[in-house]
Amino acid sequence: MNKKIIVYIPFNNMDVLGKGHIALTKEWIDKRISIFMNYTLKSLRNQTNQNFIAYVVYHIKSKKIIEQTLAKYPPLPYNIRFIPNDNYEVKVKEIIKNYKYFYELHLYSDDMYHKTFVKQLQNYKHKSQTAVLICQNGYIYDSINNRLAKYFNFSSSFNCFVYNVKDYIKGHRHKVVGWVTAIRLPHEKLEKPNYINHCHDTNSAFYFEVERKRNKIKDVWNNNQGATALFGEEITNEDEKKKILKDYIGNE
Repeated sequence: MNKKIIVYIPFNNMDVLGKGHIALTKEWIDKRISIFMNYTLKSLRNQTNQNFIAYVVYHIKSKKIIEQTLAKYPPLPYNIRFIPNDNYEVKVKEIIKNYKYFYELHLYSDDMYHKTFVKQLQNYKHKSQTAVLICQNGYIYDSINNRLAKYFNFSSSFNCFVYNVKDYIKGHRHKVVGWVTAIRLPHEKLEKPNYINHCHDTNSAFYFEVERKRNKIKDVWNNNQGATALFGEEITNEDEKKKILKDYIGNE
């Protein structure tokens, strides 16, 4: 299909739990860019198909701090860029104008996708009425204590909006109120475990220990009828854990 994939990665342009002011500080930005470089960037570089653009979108007020922090790292790949929030729509419209379909893939700046995910999307043929591709199956990873478990979310943040380019340029946007409502749109489910939801010391709303205590179930990717989110089997074998993580962030 004639499509363009753009990965939308919010950095500090959203007010999460009323803590948006914290995300504008140098301390927060330094820490979260470090996490991005060590996890999310590696996941993007590890994609077997590099035919995508990734925009890490930051609040315009933090432009100077962002640029100063990025200068401490090697240059980013050509297809991965930090941009201010007021420039995202302009960039997208420029890039997609010669395509028929636009896939807007969503990824937070501390999380990861399986190395084949972009390839899967490039090869995917969606139905004519489909508005969103839903990713339900994945993993939850605690990088502080190196804990990994299977995870299920019936309407996760790791989803892909499908747009007709002409409609998008005219102003059409899929309306959701939080990711929980995305599944109410005409959708298709992608069954493979394609994401890692990352827990670390600067998380705002997602914690491994909380999820582990809330619910735990075997065969979580299949035994999940009626659930919104489920914590599954924890991966305790170190070789298996390393193999899984390699599929997301490679050998770097």
